[in-house]
Amino acid sequence: MNPLPTETAAPARGARRAARTRAAILDAAERAIRIDGYRGTRMEAVAEAADVSVGSIYNHFGDKDGLYHALAERAVELFGRYMAAAYAAGATPLEQVMGAGEGYLRFHLEHPGAFRFLAFDGVEAGPVIGDDELAARITTDLEAIIDSFREKIQEAIDAREIRPELDAHHLSRFLWSAWNGVVALGLRNDRLALTESEIDATIQTGLRLVVEGLVDPAWRDAHGNARARLVRIVSPE
Repeated sequence: MNPLPTETAAPARGARRAARTRAAILDAAERAIRIDGYRGTRMEAVAEAADVSVGSIYNHFGDKDGLYHALAERAVELFGRYMAAAYAAGATPLEQVMGAGEGYLRFHLEHPGAFRFLAFDGVEAGPVIGDDELAARITTDLEAIIDSFREKIQEAIDAREIRPELDAHHLSRFLWSAWNGVVALGLRNDRLALTESEIDATIQTGLRLVVEGLVDPAWRDAHGNARARLVRIVSPE
């Protein structure tokens, strides 16, 4: 096979290098904001952690607000990938619903800083988003992910795995807010704070309680137990 012409290969290498630089900056900024908050995060510290110049950050993101907005958009995109991985891991609609809780847990444990952008409307301890179009796009994308979750719940209801008297919309919002509440305990600075292992155990306990409460009698075994398994997912990265 003939090698790519130099004029084709060079731009491709440049694009890959730019993507790696952008990802390194976002990773460093996410860690910094998680620890120091938006206003306590210094661009110089982000640049040092990412091993780039401060000018490189401005070239990629414009300013500090632009960097924060890019983090919010990435958080939504990552969350969608983890939820998709959860759906792929489940064999039945109910297992996919329960897998979503596992996906959200994995998302938090592997990207703890990204949680803030989803649980607190994308602006917790951050700038006032002046770009209404951007804020609306983030909300629309997040709403689409949660609505896909609602559709999975409806599939489980239609399959008689979940009790038919339950409402898919209300249930999707309840589970989403419950997971947010558990993960948010990891952000506390008092005795109520949970470690990562405690967050994992708490969500797994909640999933077991939820699945037993949701399951339609037709989807139980001879002993009355739910026939759905709790799945573990493979991270999508």
